[in-house]
Formats: sequence, C-alpha cells, structure tokens
Amino acid sequence: MNEKKEKNTRDESIMEGVKKLANLLGKSEEEILSLIDKKKDEMGGLINDYGALSGVASDFGVRISELTDENNISFSKIKDVLIKREISVNVVGRVKRVFPINDFQRKDGTAGKVARIIISDETGEIPVVLWDAHSEILNRTKFNDLVRIIKGNTKVSTFNNLERVEINLTTFSIIDINPEINDVKIKISEISERIQTLKEVKEKTKEDKVPVCVVGRIISDIESNEFERLDGSKGIRSPFFIEDETGTIRITVWDDMKDNKDKGINFGCLVKIRGMAKRGMLGDVEISTSSAGNIEKSNAKLNLPELKRISAKSLKIGEISDKYETLSEDEKRTFTLTTKGIITKNFGVKEFEGIQGNVGKRGAFMLNDDTGSMRIVIWNDAADFVENVSEGDAVEIKKGNIRRSIENCEIHIRKKNDINLIDKKEFAGLYISFSKSEGVEKKISEISDGDRNVKLVVKIADIDSNQQLTYPSCPTCNKKVMNVGNNEWYCEKCGTDVEQVPKLMLRIIASNIKGEEQIGIMFFGSNAEKIMGMNISEILNLVGESGEQAVIEKVKTEIRGSAKTITGHAKFNKNFGNMVFYADEIE
Repeated sequence: MNEKKEKNTRDESIMEGVKKLANLLGKSEEEILSLIDKKKDEMGGLINDYGALSGVASDFGVRISELTDENNISFSKIKDVLIKREISVNVVGRVKRVFPINDFQRKDGTAGKVARIIISDETGEIPVVLWDAHSEILNRTKFNDLVRIIKGNTKVSTFNNLERVEINLTTFSIIDINPEINDVKIKISEISERIQTLKEVKEKTKEDKVPVCVVGRIISDIESNEFERLDGSKGIRSPFFIEDETGTIRITVWDDMKDNKDKGINFGCLVKIRGMAKRGMLGDVEISTSSAGNIEKSNAKLNLPELKRISAKSLKIGEISDKYETLSEDEKRTFTLTTKGIITKNFGVKEFEGIQGNVGKRGAFMLNDDTGSMRIVIWNDAADFVENVSEGDAVEIKKGNIRRSIENCEIHIRKKNDINLIDKKEFAGLYISFSKSEGVEKKISEISDGDRNVKLVVKIADIDSNQQLTYPSCPTCNKKVMNVGNNEWYCEKCGTDVEQVPKLMLRIIASNIKGEEQIGIMFFGSNAEKIMGMNISEILNLVGESGEQAVIEKVKTEIRGSAKTITGHAKFNKNFGNMVFYADEIE
C-alpha cells in the first residue's frame, strides 16, 4: 500500500521514463524506482527523480535520449533564448569552451560543485552553468560535442557592468552529450576553428586576455608542480614551451597532465592547444588553459627541423649573465644550465600564499665560485634543500632556469633532483667571497659591474626626486606586476593575475665621507623603509595626504648628510647609464 502511494506521488513525466527504462532493461517499474531512490541517497540528496533517472539509465548504458520523446519537445535557438529570456528552455548546441569544476561551501556548511560550458549554434552562444551532480558531465565533455538540454532555467547576471544571460541546470534539468537526434531541424554543424600562428598570437595579444587556438611542437619537458590551495585541496601547474614555424611561446596547464602524458603528450609531441593568451609585464605572451581550453595531439603538418634534446649548458657562475644576454628572446625561454659553487649566504625558507589559492615555499641562497656569485631560488617541495645546507657547503645545480629579477639574473629550481651537495674539496685554494655583513669594504671608485658582498661607508648627499616611491608588486614572488586594465594586475614571473601589493623603492645619491666620489644606491622593500625611517603604511598615508614630492623632501631633510654603512652588490644599469649599487643590508 505504501509503495503504491509513493509511486503515485511521483511526477507523471518521470513515470513515463521509468516505464520506458523498465521495458528496455526487462525490469519492473518497482525495481527502477528502487534504483532511483538508491541513486538519490548516493548523491546525498543533491539530485531529484529526474537526475536520478538519468544516472540509473547511464549505469546501464542507456542514453537519456532513449527515454525522451523528441517529437513532443520544442527546442529553441540560442538567439531566441537570449532575447526572450524564458524561465524554462530546451536547447541544443555545440560545446565551444569548457571551464573546470570548482568546489565551494554553501552558507549552511554543505559542500557543492559548479562548472560551466559555453555552447553555440548558428544563431549565437550562451554560457551553461552546471551545479552539483550535473558538473560531473564535464569529465566526458570536449570541444565540439553536441549537447542537448531539457528544462534548463535561464538567469540574467551582471558581469563587468553588462547583463549576461545564461542557462542554469537544476535538479529538474536533463543534459545529454552527443544524443542521437533524428529531427534534422535541430542538428548543429560542427564549429569551424581557425588555427593561429604563434607569431600572430604574440602580435595580436594586447592588454586583454583573448581566446586562441594554436598548433605547435613541445620543445621542453613538462614538469608538473603540485601546490596546496588555502582550502587544503591540491592543484597542479604544468608549464612548458611549444614552437611552430614562426616562433615559440610558453604554455601553462592548470590541471593534472598525467592523463595527457599517458596519451603520449610530452617532449617532441605535436599538439593543438585551446586557451587564453595574455601579455605579461615584460611584454611576453603566454597561453594558459586555466579558464578555457584543453590540449590534445595534432595531425597537422609543420615544416620544422629535426628536434634534438639539448643538454643543459655548463657554465661558471661569472659566465651566466653574459651568456644569457647573447640569447634571443625565444632561446631565453628554454635555456637551462648546470653550474656549481659554494654557498656563501643562506637566506632560509619562507612560506607564501599564491593568487591561485596555493600555499607554497620559497628558499634562497647565494652561490659563489671564483668567477662570481648569483642568487639561487628554490621552490615548494624542493625548497627543503635550503633548510638542510649551511654556508660553506658545495652545491651542484644539474638543471637551472634563468630568470631576470629587477636588477640581476637568478637561477630558479623547482625539482629536488635538479640540485645536490658535492664534495667541496674541488674548491680548495680558490678565493670565495662570503656574502656576510662583514663584506669586503671598497671605495666607490673601486666598484665593478657584478661585484657582490661589497661594503660601502657613505654619506647621503641627495635623494632622486624624479622617481616613484612605490611600485605594484606580486604578493607571491615580490616582482613588479603589470596593469592589464580594469584594475587587474598580471605577474609575468608567476604567470597569473594577482592582487598587487605596493612595495617601496628609493634611490639616493651617496658620496664617500669626503664628498669626492658619488654613486646611486637603490633600496627596495624593508631596506627602503629602514633608510626612510618609516614603514610602508606610514609612507602611503603621507603620500595620500601630501603627495610623493612632499614625502621625498621630508625624508631628504631628515637623512641628508648622515653617514651609513651599506652592504650590497653593484651592476651597470642601462636605464641610469652608470653604475648602481643595490642595498642588501644596512648597518
């Protein structure tokens, strides 16, 4: 009696589907209803009878389209959906873009999932938002798949001050991928796709992010880096480079590359990539798959020379900067090296919170040989190496990537097996300058390009008034970021959008105590705060009240003529046209 009552309370259209599925499977309606209830329990109540019926049918290899009477359903064109904005719509379209699944927590504390695709037909395109159980369909959805949506709810949202119509799938909605549709009136032609050359992408990408599709050959190893988001979940970032006949470009995939690698997508493979191109602070363009796209093997024919795996170039530390400057921009992207030296200063390890919601670690130390010194930066899990070495230890870098900081070159390492300790006996008898506070004292006239751990005893003669006191920096790596419009900022080094953090920068003119020689000295961050005698909050408040020039004059009055002992490094700066000293420590 109770079973009959439950059966009669179900929606009539559901019972039609139950009857069809029971007939197809040779089961009773009661058995199908029981499976529907079980499916709802498995999904924690996130789906209703409609969603559960679709799931049960899928478990038995039955398409939901086989349970739906197409002749009694009217499908709208996307253009009409955008104009009429009816509450409930049925529509068919091709998948144009696929966005990743995102986990979130509702106000009541329950967990949820949401994803988004964009579908199109010959009349237009529209976003489709998939909630909870429907989001799982992304695991079997790709570009150009045919999608049929029944009982989707239209919603109008605001994006960048513009109204945007989208279709939301609810528990009453049905979505089917590549259904067998007999009605020729709703068949949608495949989306034509234009492949852009890498040169064209670079030339046409200005400040805004733009969707692109490119074909190229992978010319570097794909080294995936796992990170932990602030919510404790794991994420994976996989950067690499591709080339075509017109140049090279950096690709960043923001998801797990394991399945792609299992399919043979790796060094030397020809691939098609759909993603978003964006321009960074230094003018470089990168393609990211974080919000739109995928990577797949390609059968395209490219006229490229035979690809050879290039071993890392072995260099003395003093040779690295000069060698790097001789490379073309494309060569700089993939250039790697091996080198070795003595650790002369260990900066330790710091944790950071990234813009992608990740928690990471960054370690650094100075590495010297008898030809020069260079800062080594080691990331995330590999950064533990820094905690287990001491000043005076000998280190070999098996594979390092060159990155240019604001004032110099650095070697960056992301994998544990790319660096190791070696016997320091081979450095016996060589003069190694240790970067400690008791640096080698020199006169201003004795400073040479590339000098490090130099101690200057100077008198502050003046402050450069033609400067900005702050610059926008990345909260993750502290490097300068670029304004890409709409108050959005992009970090070229991290390859992502960031919330910029103001960082102090001050240039003073210093002389020796007698005032006979002069040199410009640059102070950044905490060193700038120390020399100015104020923290950045106090300085920003003063700038807001009186302007930068008034603050510079105030500081000039307070510190001009004072003597300072500064340890740092020197480099010939092309912007200033002379030697510049960069402060590392102030006594």
